[in-house]
Amino acid sequence: MPVAQSSHLQSYDYDGASQTLTVQFLNGTVYQYPGVSLEDFTRLAQAGGGGTVFWSLIRNKYSGTKIADVKRQK
Repeated sequence: MPVAQSSHLQSYDYDGASQTLTVQFLNGTVYQYPGVSLEDFTRLAQAGGGGTVFWSLIRNKYSGTKIADVKRQK
């Protein structure tokens, strides 16, 4: 997964075949966002996975499902 340049996102990955974006947040939770257009993913990737772009392009537009809660290592 690419590492995000964000104070909220740790990494993200996109499956073009299913149009599913998977995002891991810094707190360890992992969410999947189905139906994300390639255009929206490309804009997110071009922004380096920045939180502001994520919130405006993904979070406010697509429904996400929590799929994991990975504990952060200290």
